[in-house]
Amino acid sequence: MPSSKDSSANHNRNGTQQSQTSKRKPSQLSGTGSEAPDSSKSARQSVISQHFSSSQRKTVHPEVIDLEESPPPKRQKSVPPSEKEDSSVEALRMSIANVGGTKDHFSMTASLNGQAKSSTVPWTSNVQSNFQPRAGAKRMTIKNLREPKVSSHEAIEKIWKQTEAALTAVFTGGKLERSFEQLYRDVQTVCQYGEEPFFFEKLRDRCLDHARNAFEKPLAEEARVGKSDIAFVQSVVTAWTQWNEQLSIITRIFYYLDRSFLLHSTKYPTINTLRIETFRKHVLRSSKIVGDKTWNGIIDLVNLNRDAPTNEATNLLSRSIAMAIDLDVYRSPLESKLIQSSGKWFEEWANHQTSTLDLGRYINEIQTLLKTESARCREFNFLGTTEEAILGICREKIVAAKADYLVAPEAVAKLLDDNAVKEIGSLFSLLQRSKLSSRLKDPWHLYAKSHGAEILKDESKRSEMIIRLLELKTTLDHIREIAFSNDYDLGLSLREAFSAFINERKEGQWHNIQSKVGESIAKYIDLLLRGGVKAIPSTLSSKRPPAEDEDEEISGDDEDAELSKQLDRVLDLFRFIEGKDVFEAFYKKDLARRLLMARSASADAERSMLARLRHECGASFTHNLETMFKDVDLARDEMSSYKAMRAESGTQDSLDLSVNVLSASAWPTYPDVPVNMPKEIISHIDKYDRHYKQKHTGRRLYWKHALAHCVLKAKFGKGNKEIIVSSFQAIVMLLFNNVTDGGQLGYNEIQAATNLSHVELKRTLQSLACAKYRVLTKTPKGRDVNETDSFAVNLGFSDIKYRIKINQIQLKETKEEIQATHEDINRDRQYETQAAIVRIMKSKKSIGAQALMAQTIDMTKKRGRLSPPEIKQQIEKLIDKEYIEREMKNTGLVYNYLA
Repeated sequence: MPSSKDSSANHNRNGTQQSQTSKRKPSQLSGTGSEAPDSSKSARQSVISQHFSSSQRKTVHPEVIDLEESPPPKRQKSVPPSEKEDSSVEALRMSIANVGGTKDHFSMTASLNGQAKSSTVPWTSNVQSNFQPRAGAKRMTIKNLREPKVSSHEAIEKIWKQTEAALTAVFTGGKLERSFEQLYRDVQTVCQYGEEPFFFEKLRDRCLDHARNAFEKPLAEEARVGKSDIAFVQSVVTAWTQWNEQLSIITRIFYYLDRSFLLHSTKYPTINTLRIETFRKHVLRSSKIVGDKTWNGIIDLVNLNRDAPTNEATNLLSRSIAMAIDLDVYRSPLESKLIQSSGKWFEEWANHQTSTLDLGRYINEIQTLLKTESARCREFNFLGTTEEAILGICREKIVAAKADYLVAPEAVAKLLDDNAVKEIGSLFSLLQRSKLSSRLKDPWHLYAKSHGAEILKDESKRSEMIIRLLELKTTLDHIREIAFSNDYDLGLSLREAFSAFINERKEGQWHNIQSKVGESIAKYIDLLLRGGVKAIPSTLSSKRPPAEDEDEEISGDDEDAELSKQLDRVLDLFRFIEGKDVFEAFYKKDLARRLLMARSASADAERSMLARLRHECGASFTHNLETMFKDVDLARDEMSSYKAMRAESGTQDSLDLSVNVLSASAWPTYPDVPVNMPKEIISHIDKYDRHYKQKHTGRRLYWKHALAHCVLKAKFGKGNKEIIVSSFQAIVMLLFNNVTDGGQLGYNEIQAATNLSHVELKRTLQSLACAKYRVLTKTPKGRDVNETDSFAVNLGFSDIKYRIKINQIQLKETKEEIQATHEDINRDRQYETQAAIVRIMKSKKSIGAQALMAQTIDMTKKRGRLSPPEIKQQIEKLIDKEYIEREMKNTGLVYNYLA
């Protein structure tokens, strides 16, 4: 057993290590005899557990455990406690060192020497174990391979010199003398000594010195010598890249310091923060000229990318934006400077484009510019606020500032004339984003109003007026739906424009503009209802033209749908008319002609149009029109009754007579045309007249022969035909039954026999001898009929059809006839206005002048808009007729009703 002197020396040699574990109790080791206390066993287990627990957590240095055999110890007698304690201390020489003050790294050395003396006690445990020693005691040796520890001050100084040499190599681009692992462990050792603040301050000072000498001074010198802004940005980005590479290596070396100390420190920044703050403060913000040239250079790169981008400039811009974001200088001051510079660039761009391009091309350029700016912001990773601000300042400079140019009436009218739906839609979208879409109302309204008024004033195309108005309305509705996205305000403005030019009250060739439109709409509807889909102009038809290999026939359902769609379009135009009485008068005349002549293309279309008018104008407006339909139905029933009566009497009629009895109050007024009817026809008319008067006592029939039509059976040399003609045509043709074959009748003879006026007779003869179907021949030949001409039956007449229809030559309405119609309308309007005033006065008894004026306008608005002078004129007439009287009171002028 070692002596106490050796134990003391061992104690002194390991004094430093033992001081680190001064809080632990001295460990004792005793034998396995019954006299061994439990404390020695506990101490031994504590030492061993400390070693293995430490090695399991983190092994820093390898340990070597040697097990040597020794002869089995003899059983010893128990010894006194004092001797046992000394023996245990001598038997176990142990040193525990806590490196750097942490419990994760321990180095333990234990020596267990077993001897054959009786005082030596084997190291055993009371716990049962499967371990069976073969012979003698075991000796375990735990060796520490660490180098002897030096003092902390000397170690830190030595480590810093080695680390500083490594920093110099990193900053100069040299080769590191020591490996990263060695440098890392040196920093770790310093941290374990608790000298982190000292070591970090050394590192910070070294980095600041390098930043000043390697970057700040050279860049400041480049800024002063007048280097271009873009070239200067290249130098700054290169310096930033070099600085990042150097600090990346330093971060690897000082990673333990950064993670274990700086990350949790409130006083010192991390190495990454040191990297950013050092370059930002001591390089970019070291002087005003450096910062200004950097920001100006980045802005120049952005403008260069807008004007003429290159690969080098694009790459440099991307790197400079990334640098600004990393250094946290993007929002201030770069972003504000970039937005301000972009505004100036957009302003110059807008001035140049508006001076060289028309509105359509300028709108397309705006759309392209906005897309390019948005793509640029995403390509170079501008922040979202920057993209929003740049696009906002772009719209402000090229849209809001140029609003007068964008909504110029002439420029907008050109787009509308060209039907540039895409450009108009883009214009509306741009103005809407800038909250300026309302400024488009004026040019839109002006275009619709001016073009509509121009159509109404064009007398050379009077017959095409409604077609042109419908084309204009269809085009503008399409633009409003597609380009303006059915904007309500622009739709209302369009309706106001149509209402304005249609109801313009100016005395012209006709009574006023609205009268002209009302009459033309009635005639266009008559054209549709007589001709069906064939009468629809190709420019208004919604059907595509058939291909060469397709059948051009359209099914009945498609015809009805197409005709209904066209009627809806005309009705939409009809809604703008304020004075609908003109339309009613002309529509009634055309409807009567269609019903009496059986010229309607579709009875369903007629009923459908009547239902539309009832819905739009009310039942009072369509009362007379509905009565006309009822008269036709009643006349059909009346004729069935008459024919049944004739059949019961056994009378065989040589003539198939059909009579329409019309209500004089509902139908238009037709003039009586004098004519000599054939005796056979007169006899049948008299029979029906007696029958009707017997059935309806007190009624009187007035025969309108000008409205009649007949079906004649004719014999020609090349075959028999059935000819559909008017009553006047039939009367003339029947005269030739009394003439021998080849005989002629002169004009005067025909006129004396028929008693027709010259106008009617010439029109009738022209349709029979000079039109498409010439059943009569005229001598001499020619297109016009004179009083000296002679006529004969055309025995050589032939046609592939058995039944043919010879239309009467239609006389155009003269100005006098049109004027007379409008005078009748005005006269009826005066009577309606007087009746409205009387009804108001009868209910109120006494009313003020302004109130009477307003109520009269409201009551007659469905029939047409009345002006205040027209109402005053009718009031004066009622005063003259002593229906009302005028009285002045304190409250003003008052009218009183006279019972």
